[in-house]
Amino acid sequence: MKNIVLSFILFFSTATASIAGTTVVNTGSDSGGFHAALSFINDRIQGEYVQAGNPMVAGSYFDKDNIVTMWSTEWPGNEETPRVRMDEDTIIGLQVYETVLCSREFSSMDEMKGKNIKIATWGDSPAVEKFINQMSADLGSEITIVPYDGSGATTRGYLGGDADTIFTTATKQKKVEADGTCFATSATGDLDFAFVDVILSVNASTDIVSQYRHIVHDLSSTVEWKSSFEGTETYVVNSENTDMIVEKVKSAVELNS
Repeated sequence: MKNIVLSFILFFSTATASIAGTTVVNTGSDSGGFHAALSFINDRIQGEYVQAGNPMVAGSYFDKDNIVTMWSTEWPGNEETPRVRMDEDTIIGLQVYETVLCSREFSSMDEMKGKNIKIATWGDSPAVEKFINQMSADLGSEITIVPYDGSGATTRGYLGGDADTIFTTATKQKKVEADGTCFATSATGDLDFAFVDVILSVNASTDIVSQYRHIVHDLSSTVEWKSSFEGTETYVVNSENTDMIVEKVKSAVELNS
């Protein structure tokens, strides 16, 4: 019995030591969402925290083993950004702003076919424009973007009557439904667009990545995490959702490329 207990203690100590040897590299600012998420993670891991500030500087640390970082799916479209693997072996989890499509004129995608539609949405976003243009082609509709700076302004514009339809974040759904119906969402796969940030491992073994996922899964269920990231959905890779998560990342990267 003593041998079993000692073996367990040795295994646990070795695993903890491996995790503690992690370098957590923040690709974002020292006050944004990336910093908050990675700080939560590093508090559990007790690794070395590096405030890189941008993906280019962060990349200089990626020759080390056992890196945890965060990566925007907007960055692969920039040729100057370091290349990283984002797949079933390296993704720890996602932080996602899901999107919704709502309207006071239409209650389904089918009803939008062949129609002239004004959609209130983000104006300065090539990825959103690309997505809307593809939707227009798929539906055989003439869709005009009514542009705004953010989801708050977009919602106010829609409710003010500037557009008959709105494409925005799911956090605005309750407000929008004061004057319309939300009938499609990225959360269920109706819309192939969401704002996706990846919690990512670099140069880590399968066992270590599994431990990272366990840590983030536990963190994401805490009150502190939920209150810090209200309005986002945190998805952690497991045996049942791997394909969904990888596809979400792939779709986001393609729209931003």
